[in-house]
Amino acid sequence: MSESVTIGILETRSIARGAEATDAMLKAAEVELIRAGVICPGKYLTIVSGEVAAVAASVEAGADRAGRACAGTCVLARLDERVARAIRGTRFTTEVNAAGIVECSTVETCVHAADTAVKAADVELVRLRLGGGIGGKGYLVLTGDVAAVSASVEAASAVAADASRLIDAVVIPRPDEALFQSL
Repeated sequence: MSESVTIGILETRSIARGAEATDAMLKAAEVELIRAGVICPGKYLTIVSGEVAAVAASVEAGADRAGRACAGTCVLARLDERVARAIRGTRFTTEVNAAGIVECSTVETCVHAADTAVKAADVELVRLRLGGGIGGKGYLVLTGDVAAVSASVEAASAVAADASRLIDAVVIPRPDEALFQSL
């Protein structure tokens, strides 16, 4: 079983306020900055990790500093380490039997869906794309055998649908290699 981590996510409607809020987050508690930067459409995304209490304090400080520019926050405890690695941009390559793609309308929902997916069945998370260049949405790509990918996509889709944030989800048996690499 993979280790777990806690992450906090802050999304702002203002790039300037997002940078200021990120600074407040990093000064408020002992957290690690996993990612910070501009996402579409003209928003700012910050993701931090650390102990649960520190992450919660950091996100609260960022939201307070962002004020009305705050578009959303969340703290996800016990996040699978594979999801944290994917957020950092680590891309895994593996033998592909089936590919599962889950598309969500928000970054926060996509991260939660990815965590649910990797915990639901024996799959690999090969990509987690968050916000940039895709209208602020997020999508995840899984691989494994068809049954495992189907179970993971179903579980991730349920999480996103419950939040009214599921855009679409598919399972592609034996995807063409060129297609898979382009995802």
